[in-house]
Amino acid sequence: MGMARKKKTERAGPGIPFAPWLAEQLRDPEARFHYEQRLLVHEVALTVRTLRERAGLTQADLAKKIGSSQPSIARLEKGIGYRTPQWETLFKIASATGKQMKLSFFDRDKTEPRVELDGLPLEPPPRSRRHSAPASREARS
Repeated sequence: MGMARKKKTERAGPGIPFAPWLAEQLRDPEARFHYEQRLLVHEVALTVRTLRERAGLTQADLAKKIGSSQPSIARLEKGIGYRTPQWETLFKIASATGKQMKLSFFDRDKTEPRVELDGLPLEPPPRSRRHSAPASREARS
């Protein structure tokens, strides 16, 4: 029989719960601006990847359809960079995947998702299990 596992909590460092730490950091307007900008870049990256996969396209296929390169699509999907992609690029990606884009403005205090697909916020993809610990001997037998 296996040992009971401790419940993991998100922490910003040894012994520091993440949510209160983040709330404290976001009181600084400059920190909040950069956090929100990175969050938007991440959400756009996740949406582009989901759009491409749902359309059954490879990165190379999508790049060819929008007049770009596969490495640029890979960078966009990984959220590499500090700026969101250009509106024209996102428009081309939407068109290439059979979608349209909609721009929306909402109150800053609302916790609305910044990027949606078909009116719904995206769930992050499941984490890869490739870095999981090897199964115990009991589980293998």
